[in-house]
Amino acid sequence: MNHKITQVFVVGGAAATVDTSAEAFPGTGATETLVARQLNFYTPSYGVLARGASTGTIGNDIIVAVGTGSTKYGSFKSSLIRKQNVTRVTRTNPNIAASATKQQITFIGYDEVTTSKTPAFACDEEYTVTFKIDEYWSKGVYQPLIQESVRVKTTSCTECTGGCDALNCWSFMEELKNSINANPILSKYVVATHSIVGTAPTFRYVLNIPDSGDSTAEAATLTALQAYYPSGTYGTITETNTEDADSLGQIFFIIATPSIANVNDMPLYNGIAWERQLVSAGSVTSCGIKVTGKVLDAFGNACVPDAVPFVFNLVRFQVKAHRGPFTAMDFDIDDVQTPWSITKVQDIAYPWGSLEALAEMERHYFRNNLPATLDAAYFWNPIYNEDSKQFFFVDQSRTASGYVMFEINYLESSPSGFEKKSANEHSLVLLVDNAVTSLATDLATFLNNFLSGSPASAIVTLS
Repeated sequence: MNHKITQVFVVGGAAATVDTSAEAFPGTGATETLVARQLNFYTPSYGVLARGASTGTIGNDIIVAVGTGSTKYGSFKSSLIRKQNVTRVTRTNPNIAASATKQQITFIGYDEVTTSKTPAFACDEEYTVTFKIDEYWSKGVYQPLIQESVRVKTTSCTECTGGCDALNCWSFMEELKNSINANPILSKYVVATHSIVGTAPTFRYVLNIPDSGDSTAEAATLTALQAYYPSGTYGTITETNTEDADSLGQIFFIIATPSIANVNDMPLYNGIAWERQLVSAGSVTSCGIKVTGKVLDAFGNACVPDAVPFVFNLVRFQVKAHRGPFTAMDFDIDDVQTPWSITKVQDIAYPWGSLEALAEMERHYFRNNLPATLDAAYFWNPIYNEDSKQFFFVDQSRTASGYVMFEINYLESSPSGFEKKSANEHSLVLLVDNAVTSLATDLATFLNNFLSGSPASAIVTLS
């Protein structure tokens, strides 16, 4: 089995000894003389390479070392980096203001831009919307993907009272939205909202119970209902006698703005069910469902991205719509002829340049910088992280400047594995303090000179 081994070196900073490019990257001195956050490049025999070294003087092999300020460990060092084994070198510039989590957003039907994407409905039709969920942790439980469907059936033609070949989309898309959010599996990974053009119909929930004709008893019933149905969960309950004029027939208790999407989810009161009543018919001309992937923690639970630890997963998903009648094959083929427009308008994106994320990354890979001793396991244990803080150098106060990130990807100089057909991959991440003038530029110049003639050729700037 091959592995990717990642090391993180932090270069430059506010300390007086590394607050200029010439100090943070001096190009002179042995590895044991490097101070904290000070970096140099060396030959395989640990001869130091000058910061202005040209292409012809650098050679084909280098070792990177960064100081720690520790007499116990001296400097952290990379393994041998052979020019012909470098597969890619990237540079990512910080943009603290633009660093944000982006969750996947996919529209079913109208996408808040093109009204012609609105699904068409006719009587006696059935549609199924199938989701395939791709989320890192859950893939270990549901192989290969989570697949779940919801469906909607249109009005029977025998019950249709008009416009049966062009039914209004609102009620059917609303039903699909509610089915997605009520599904115990889908609701864990995505959330659906209704996007429309026009004015949506409004409804209220009404509970009709026998009227005692006693205002005191009615007030007591209202109090009991408000206790049984908390307003924060179900909506505010009020009493009205206008429909019945208190004539010992029915008394009406109303939730004008229900918090529960499906009236069937309202618990019965003394065996009496709530009813859904139309208040305003509205006028909807275009309908769509906006589906947003959720943010989950490393164990598949709901997560706040900026919480500690800074580890979370974003949900990817596919959406397919099928029109009945169906076969089992319809749900197994990815590229189906969908009857509705499915539009993905935003893919997932993790924060980049976030100081909290970079600090977490440095901590996560810290043990790869240590000698192959029990210390590596000791410092990896979160219980002992306080002891290793002296070796963590990402400065989270650099909110205005951030860090430029260089990542050098290379293969082991001596392939290992069955018959030496493969090799472990190494990733050396250099986090360069962007507040140190010209430091990133000087390091980029050196790396490009080293890469000349290599498979990687030159640094690729990602942002």
